[in-house]
Amino acid sequence: MVSRRTIIFIAGLILLSGLSMIAGEAVDAPPTMTATNDGDTTYRVTAYTVEDRRTALLMNFAVTTRDGERRLATLSQLIWPDGFRNVTLADDGIPTQGISVDPGEAVTTTIDGWTPGNVTVYVVEDLGNNETHVRTSLETCTKRGQEHHMTFEENGGGRTSVCGSSIDRLLP
Repeated sequence: MVSRRTIIFIAGLILLSGLSMIAGEAVDAPPTMTATNDGDTTYRVTAYTVEDRRTALLMNFAVTTRDGERRLATLSQLIWPDGFRNVTLADDGIPTQGISVDPGEAVTTTIDGWTPGNVTVYVVEDLGNNETHVRTSLETCTKRGQEHHMTFEENGGGRTSVCGSSIDRLLP
């Protein structure tokens, strides 16, 4: 007959094994990004993944200025919106993906091309306002289970980001 101590020991091992598997998957899992549009215009969110913050700030984009001139701008010039429109990545080889979020909609996606330690760059454009650049953000979290959240409101809204998830509270 199996003792109660043996059963408790085996149950504990199974529980620890399950948590280790979850933790292992969460460490390597790419970030998820959720964009919620409470405003009255459609937004485009484009995500880029690069190896570090320095590389991110040196990324080149083709932009249209307020005067209608098409020129190059680095990401560091896009940190604060300056009336640029039609922001398009000019560099090759950078994993890129984009989503559009209509009014009243919420869209969740996994950031493809991300590996642990990468920086995720988000460029947001207002499609109802001639593709005007409204926001740029860099997420540099290295914790497991990254969840990035953006909310758009009539006045441009705010951005929130969570570094880590509820599984993070269970694991060291």
